[in-house]
Amino acid sequence: MKDLESRMNRKHEWIKEHVLYPNKFRKLLDVENGGFVFYPKIKGQTWSFHAQKMAEFLDKNFHQIFSN
Repeated sequence: MKDLESRMNRKHEWIKEHVLYPNKFRKLLDVENGGFVFYPKIKGQTWSFHAQKMAEFLDKNFHQIFSN
């Protein structure tokens, strides 16, 4: 998550609210749906991201993420 915060220049709260939790993105991102983001299910678990795929996702969806 810290690497993602650095790449996006946003805090994790913003990233969760605008990228990770909205259904339109979560459906694509969640490993349970074939994506590349592990969503913690238990408090204390850490987020995991496939860095290259996350970078590609951010580049492809930049306008949609930052237009709201």
